[in-house]
Amino acid sequence: MILLKFLLSIVILNGVYSSKILILIPFPGPSHWVMVKEIIKELISRNHEVTAITNIKFGETLKNYTEIYVDPPYPIREKYPVEEMFKAKYGSEISSLFMLWGMGLDTSEYSLKNRAVQQLIERDDLHFDLVLSEQFYQESWLMFAHKYKAPIVTLSTIGYADFMDSMMGLQTPWSHVPHFLLNYEDNMNFCERVYNTYISIFDRIFRKWYYLPKHDEIAQKYFASVVKKNGPLPTVAELEKSISVILVNSHRSMLKPRPTIDGLVNIAGATIRPPKKLPQDLQLFLDNAPDGVIYFSLGAYMQSSLMPTDKVNHILKVFSKLKQKVLWKWENDKIPNLPQNVMVRKWLPQSDILAHKNIILFINHGGMFGTFEAIANGIPTLTIPFYGDQQKNALKQEQNGCGLQLNFKDITEESLSTKLNQLLGNKSYFDHAKERSKLFLDNPIHPMDEAMYWIEYVIRHKGAKHLKSAAVGMPLYQFLLLDVFGVVFGVIFVIFYLLWKILRCVFSSKSTTSHSKKRN
Repeated sequence: MILLKFLLSIVILNGVYSSKILILIPFPGPSHWVMVKEIIKELISRNHEVTAITNIKFGETLKNYTEIYVDPPYPIREKYPVEEMFKAKYGSEISSLFMLWGMGLDTSEYSLKNRAVQQLIERDDLHFDLVLSEQFYQESWLMFAHKYKAPIVTLSTIGYADFMDSMMGLQTPWSHVPHFLLNYEDNMNFCERVYNTYISIFDRIFRKWYYLPKHDEIAQKYFASVVKKNGPLPTVAELEKSISVILVNSHRSMLKPRPTIDGLVNIAGATIRPPKKLPQDLQLFLDNAPDGVIYFSLGAYMQSSLMPTDKVNHILKVFSKLKQKVLWKWENDKIPNLPQNVMVRKWLPQSDILAHKNIILFINHGGMFGTFEAIANGIPTLTIPFYGDQQKNALKQEQNGCGLQLNFKDITEESLSTKLNQLLGNKSYFDHAKERSKLFLDNPIHPMDEAMYWIEYVIRHKGAKHLKSAAVGMPLYQFLLLDVFGVVFGVIFVIFYLLWKILRCVFSSKSTTSHSKKRN
C-alpha cells in the first residue's frame, strides 16, 4: 500500500494521466510530420493512448499507438512537382494565399473521403479526451472535435498568422505586425504599412467569405453520418473559436514582440534533442575534417537529385575548390564526377549532424525546422529559398547576421563562390550564430515539456475557454470601439449643431431688430 501510494503521488505530481488522444495530420508534408512524430512519441512515453490519421506511416511499432493510414496518400509530388519548384519564380502574396487555400481544401477532402477515415467517422463506440490537429489549412477536420465532444489543441507548424490571433480573441495590430507572408520588420514605413493593411484585409475577407465556407461544404459532405445521428453541424468558424490552445512553432528570439495571450504557446525547438551517435562512416567523415564540414540539404520535399544539370555542375565545381569537406543529402545513388571532398547520402540524421563540432556552415532551403536546428547549434546558413515562409526565414537569418541567401535561379560558379567565401571568411557570421543560439536555447523549460504541459492541461480541465479573451465573440466594430466613438462624436456633433442653430437664431433675431429700428 505504501508503494502504491508512492507511485500514485508521482503520477499526480507529474500531472500524467492516461488519456485517449486523436491526432489529425491530413497534410502529407514530410517536414511537418517530423514535429508531429516527435510529439506522438512523447505522448506515448507519458502513457497516453494515441490514434493518428496520417498520410505518412510512422515506421515504428509502438505500444498504445493506432494508425489510420490514408492509403494511397495524397499525391503531393504529382500535384506540386519538385522539378517545377526549381523552375518557379517567387510569386505574389495573393497567389501564395490562393495556393495555400487550394492545397488545404484539396488535401482536406482527399483524406476525409478515404474509406478508413469514413469508417472512423461512422463509428459511435469510440471516445477521445482530446483532439490534436495540425493548424495548416485543414479547418474542416476540426469537426472531429464536435463528433467526439472533445476539447481541441492545434499545432501550427508554420508559426504565427493573423487568423490564429482571432481564434484567441486578439486583433492583430497591422501597424507593426506584418502579415506572415511578408518579409517586413515591425518598423514598417508608410508604404509597407499600406501594403500590409491591404494584404491583411484581403486575407481576412476572403478567408471568411470564400475559404471557410468551402470547408463548411466539405464538412457537411463527409460528416453526413454525424448530421443524421446528432443534428446540424456547427460552422468551421465556430469550431475555430472553441480551440483551447494553439501550439506555435515559433520563438521569441526569431520574432519581434507582438501581442499575445495565454492560449498561444511558443514551442519552437520541441523536436531538438541531445544528439545521438552517428553511423560510423559519417562519424569518421566529420571527425577527420580539420578545416570543417559544410552540410548541404534542401529538406525532405525539395530533392537535390532533381536539380537541373547545369546548376548541379556549378555547385560541384565550386565544392571541388574548397578546402572544407561537404556532406550533401542527395537522393540518388551517386553523382557523376563527385569531388573527393564531397560525400553524398540519400538520407542523413540532420539534427545529429548539425550538432557535430566540425560543422561550420549549413546550406539549406530555409524551412522552419532546419532553420531552428541551425540556430540551436549556432551554425551560420546559406539559404536557397523556394516557397512559403522560406524567403522570410532566409531574410531573418541575414538580418540577424547569421547567414546569407541566394536565389536558386541566380546560382552560378561565381555567385556561389562569392557567398561561400564571404560566409567562411568572415568570423562575424559564426559569432552572431553562437549568440543567437544562446537566445534560442535560453528557455524556462524545454519546449517539448511546454507542449506536453498545455496538452495535458487542456485534458485535465476538459478544455480551456478561460485562456482566451471575450473578444473572440465580439464583432470588429465593438473591439475597435467604433460604436462608442460613434455615439460620442454623434453627441458632440448634435451639441455643436444645436449651439450653432441657437446662436444663428439669436444673431438673426438681433439683426432683424436692429434693421427694424433703423427703418423707423
